[in-house]
Amino acid sequence: MATTIFRSAIAKHSIFWILYWLYEIAIVLVLDATKLLWQETILMAILNTSVFYSSAYWVMPQRGKQISYFKSINKILLVLCSYLAFKTGITVLLLHLNIVEHTNLYENSFAYIISAIWRSSYFIFLGIAFWFSRMSILSEQELRKKEVEEQKLKMSILDMKIAYFKSRINPHVLFNALNFLYSESLDLSKELSKGILTLSEILRYSLRDIEDDGKSLLVEEIAQIKNLILLNQFRFGKEIHFVHQEKGVTKTHKIVPLILITLVENALKFGEMTDEHNPIKLNIEVNNGKLLVCLENKKKTETLLSVEGYGIGLKFITYQLDRYYQKDYLLKIDDKEEFYTVKLEINI
Repeated sequence: MATTIFRSAIAKHSIFWILYWLYEIAIVLVLDATKLLWQETILMAILNTSVFYSSAYWVMPQRGKQISYFKSINKILLVLCSYLAFKTGITVLLLHLNIVEHTNLYENSFAYIISAIWRSSYFIFLGIAFWFSRMSILSEQELRKKEVEEQKLKMSILDMKIAYFKSRINPHVLFNALNFLYSESLDLSKELSKGILTLSEILRYSLRDIEDDGKSLLVEEIAQIKNLILLNQFRFGKEIHFVHQEKGVTKTHKIVPLILITLVENALKFGEMTDEHNPIKLNIEVNNGKLLVCLENKKKTETLLSVEGYGIGLKFITYQLDRYYQKDYLLKIDDKEEFYTVKLEINI
């Protein structure tokens, strides 16, 4: 992985410098082609590129170290002096080899030095600018990495809470007790025995081990929603008004379990169920790979904040959506004075 990143960086830098030096050569050819000497051009390109990387990786501190302006200024002065020395050496070498005939080194030393300082300062500036952009990108990557780690930590804490909750319930003991109550209630009341059986199915679905992807079939989730509605009908009588519609749902669609059930449970707990003119409405539709859920209920007259458990279900839903779907979902809540509407869209 590290080798691949390094090779990619080398390739990008090489392409940049090839394009850059072709650009400078093109300018010289346009202005005065007679001044272009390939030996001098190649040697100065190597020198200028070295100044750039010296400024970016030596003059400026690397990640995790504070900037010392005194040290950086001294290093810049050293780079300037080194550049002047190497440039002078290249010029003397080219004169000795008779590659160049005239130079400001002897004819106008002051202009030669000023030109060298200006040219080296240009590449020092580019190197420092590259350093700033590189540090900015690294800081952004580090920040994103921390955010991902924090999110994973939150999800791990939630998983531990859920696991702890499940560990406190022994499924075998619970289901044995429910089976006993079911068998004993058969002779007493058909509705009571059916209610116990319905509760057993809901608990079995809630406590069962899920698949590796953390999801279950959407049709199973909807079946338990119907069981939950049926259980509340047993509890409160036939006065519950709940309208449920579904469209496009097949046996291949999957969802993280208990998300939709928790939404419906909140609506049944905090919503008005006995108003036949304003029933609780649940629409579930799958279209073009998207699950569209709309749940609307009229609010109860009492203050919701006074009801035990208010807000816990929504936090659970949000945690689960963030963990499994991340950016592939949209949750909208419209909390009006009389009505409460939840709209959920998930890419499944």
